[in-house]
Amino acid sequence: MLLLSMAHADVGGKNVILIHGFNPFHIVSPPSDNGKADAMNYWKDINPAFVRQGGQNSNIIHWPSHKRLTGSGGIISIVQPQIQALLNENYCADQCVIVTHSTGDLVARFLVKNKTSIFGSAQASKLKIAAVIDLAGAGGGTELANFGVGISNGVNFGGSIISGLLEYAGFYFRFGLDVGVMNDLQTSVARNHATNGFPAVPHLRVAGTGSEVFGFATHPIIHGADDSVVPLHSACGAAYASSYDSCSRDTRPDGKLTYVSKAPSASQLYDYHYPIIMSEGIAHNEMQTNKTGNTMTSIRSVEATYKNGNAYTQAINIDDYEKREWWDWWSKYRYISGSKSNSVSTMLVNSVM
Repeated sequence: MLLLSMAHADVGGKNVILIHGFNPFHIVSPPSDNGKADAMNYWKDINPAFVRQGGQNSNIIHWPSHKRLTGSGGIISIVQPQIQALLNENYCADQCVIVTHSTGDLVARFLVKNKTSIFGSAQASKLKIAAVIDLAGAGGGTELANFGVGISNGVNFGGSIISGLLEYAGFYFRFGLDVGVMNDLQTSVARNHATNGFPAVPHLRVAGTGSEVFGFATHPIIHGADDSVVPLHSACGAAYASSYDSCSRDTRPDGKLTYVSKAPSASQLYDYHYPIIMSEGIAHNEMQTNKTGNTMTSIRSVEATYKNGNAYTQAINIDDYEKREWWDWWSKYRYISGSKSNSVSTMLVNSVM
């Protein structure tokens, strides 16, 4: 299930590339190192199997949040030489697994879809990707960014109270402030970056609907169920920014097996995007940590679609079980075995083969 050496991060027999998410503090205090130190700290609590232990170049890719995704000096131009260094040492010769959190999903989508133009055809052929694992993926944008950009542009003045609450949560918005990649996280902008036409690389999605301490301020802004920052329409990989209660029409985030009307059908997901794990209790900033105590559920119907499709390049085996809960009139629920005593990353290490 897991091979780990001192030289490489190794999950499912493949090397790993980690791409972190949005850092709101970069907006008001741009980092002098393009976010390298913060990126290292970002992943400090993830399962050690994901983090490279040696070698000249780290598998942790860094970028600053005060920059836009593309353009001169943008995020892609900062990320490109870091991945190029890995390609130069044939880090992905036997395929890599890219693991993202939050906005890292948007960065990875752009890289995977445009790798030839970014790296050149010869180098792009070295970027062999078995799968992308997206934790609370924000590639479809979030209404929180819509609201924040509005505040920075002097709109939503009537929401100054909510603005103050968001500041408490670490999202610093000021009139006239350049909010960098938050511009790209607006739902309409993000979905211009993340359109169909993806190469046949599976994007395995993990979504949560838990609450951060500041969730009381952000939940009302976001459409549908969310993890306090990212809505399910983004985390699930849905092609439409609708208000969803689940990533599956046959499973709720808490594991209950029942029909869910407000959920994307298989045809309403982006190409090669597969939501496979959900949790009702996991909040946005718990996905990449060693946080335990939350049950998780699998989406067997989506997992079957993935395994029977032409993008099945990374084997997964999620150990789950079903039981009837007396406290819900003996309704049937599905849980991933041992999920309550393990973090998300440890569950993935146990499931990615």
